[in-house]
Amino acid sequence: MEQIYKPKNDQIISVRQAFAEFRQELLPPNLMPRVPFAEEDIAEAIGFTGSNNQFNDLLQSIDLDLNLSSTKDMRVVPFHPSRVLAVQKQIEVPEKARKFRCVQNALRITGRIRKNLDTRIRYNKHKYTESPPLEDPDLDPFSEMLLQIRFYEPFKYKTGVRLGHPKFHQEFYVIGSQTLAELRDKVYCHCDSGPFFDISDNPHQPERKRLQDEANPGFFFIHDTFYNDMRNDRNMDYSEVIRKWAERQKCVGELKCRKMEETRFDELRFRLGYPQVYQHHGNCEHIFLISDCRLLSPTDILTRKRYPILNSYVFPRSIPCNICGHCEANFIVKNSDQHIFDPAYVCQACFESYHYKDGKKIGEFEAYRFLGTKVAVKDDEPEVENQ
Repeated sequence: MEQIYKPKNDQIISVRQAFAEFRQELLPPNLMPRVPFAEEDIAEAIGFTGSNNQFNDLLQSIDLDLNLSSTKDMRVVPFHPSRVLAVQKQIEVPEKARKFRCVQNALRITGRIRKNLDTRIRYNKHKYTESPPLEDPDLDPFSEMLLQIRFYEPFKYKTGVRLGHPKFHQEFYVIGSQTLAELRDKVYCHCDSGPFFDISDNPHQPERKRLQDEANPGFFFIHDTFYNDMRNDRNMDYSEVIRKWAERQKCVGELKCRKMEETRFDELRFRLGYPQVYQHHGNCEHIFLISDCRLLSPTDILTRKRYPILNSYVFPRSIPCNICGHCEANFIVKNSDQHIFDPAYVCQACFESYHYKDGKKIGEFEAYRFLGTKVAVKDDEPEVENQ
């Protein structure tokens, strides 16, 4: 893989080895811990030999809130990306000030910058989740590795031709003791709401939901290993045909295979920032990458059941109807002899009026339901504040 797509970062990280090195640096054996977890640890770390009352007096003497705060201080609101407004309020410039040439130049420059920002605003329409208060913490700081994983939306690709580019989809925090299958259960894709069938003969038939025991194969490809989801007996090994193909190629090294439900994140080896692949539902491919790997800190969420945590996600883009151009599309029409687009995205009203007469199908076409902005994340995720 690396011979075809040259990596910029040559360092291969082993999560388990990195954890051991971090712990060795942070908490060396037979020595005093460098990071105190409680006030008693601070007294022991600095070698304080006085009484508890003397130590409390010492803490109060260096307390910044008590000694440097004032009732006139401006209230500082803790920063969180979910509370950041995407559009800032513009300042009105008085008419008298507009007469000055320096003000006119400033307004002209500001307007030019704002136009440039408007062209990039579509890349900033993702949402951040704000986690509720902690409940029953059961994780100790520095006892786990924390991985930050970013998924991207599927995009069209043809060898030698650029038809699209990766667009951010979701970002998760996972801990090293979790399995890859736990992350897969959290990743959302519109294909998860399928399967989707041609409903052109009966557009009003109810949606068919995926059964819980129905086959749901998929795999993560990380570094040189395929991690297949084999929790269901009906799941097939998607990677088998790829591994057989790789055996016939000279430029592709040996590819391994494991079960994702039996593999923990602290067993992985990978390059930071190097693209990996998540494939499911046949040919639905997502590029993802591991952007950070570090020790769990005291400021992180210390409740195990809350992981994997959805940190941010992109709000689904609405696609206008190709016929009226006003309503959001609800159907995808393919192989039609009446459309200039293939596939064509049409709304409910246009779909029924343009393709049916007296309830009967007109012409030849295939129709599939399109979710659009109907669903953003899985139902068990916390509520999200709009950015």
